[in-house]
This record gives sequence, structure tokens and C-alpha cells, in this order.
Amino acid sequence: MSSQEPPPRVVVRSTDVPSPAPAAARGAAPDAGEEASSGGVREGPGDAPGPDGGSEPAAVYARSLARTQLRLALACVVSFLAVVTLLTVTMSAVPTLGDVHVLGVPLPWLLHAYGFYPVIGAFALVFALAAARNERRFRALVEDE
Repeated sequence: MSSQEPPPRVVVRSTDVPSPAPAAARGAAPDAGEEASSGGVREGPGDAPGPDGGSEPAAVYARSLARTQLRLALACVVSFLAVVTLLTVTMSAVPTLGDVHVLGVPLPWLLHAYGFYPVIGAFALVFALAAARNERRFRALVEDE
């Protein structure tokens, strides 16, 4: 590219549906590209559908589901940290565990290396089941609507 050629133009198009007010305020007709991309139908802010194409109650249910899933996640994280801390403190507080050897390896080392995996698996299973239950309840609420 020589120094006299202008840089190539980059056209960036928004995926948002533009509101009709600015075009009407300018007195200009919308572009043909705008009309074709939106299908000629423009929705106002109050006409926005919910998460599944439904109405405002479906959007409220979706926000409720998100809050419920967040509470579940936070409860699982806090509980997991409490259990891990309790296991670590217990292993540190019982000095006789260091005297026990399994295949030549001290028991606290084995517990630190492999003992937390069952705890992680248990919390993952509880979280997955509870999250699925929350989503089933959400679907039941939306379908009853």
C-alpha cells in the first residue's frame, strides 16, 4: 500500500434496532438497509418480548431463576469452603494422623492429595441436581402462564 492511497474503509453495523425517533426528527427516511434488516417492523421499548418470546411475567420469572441460581451457587461455594477448612483444621489438630502411614506415605499427605476429590464431587452433584430442580420449577411456572 503506497502512502498516497487512503486506508480502507471499515463499515460497522449495529445489530440493535434503531429507534424511529431520530430518523423522524431529522426528517429523513430510513435507509433501505435499515428497513430490510429490521423487516420493516419496529418495536418500542414496551414491546420487547421476554426470554422465550413471552411477556413481562416470563421476564420476571427469568430474573427470579437467575437470582435463585446465584443464591444456590453462593451457598455451595460457602459450604464447600467451610467443609474444606474444617477438614484442613481437623487434619492439623490431630497430630496422631502423622504417625499413620499408608504404603509409606503419611496419612495427612494422602488426605490432602486425594481426600478433597470426593468432597468436590459431592458438592458438584448437589449443585447440579439443585440447579436442574430450579430450572424445572421455572419451566413449570412459565408453562402454567
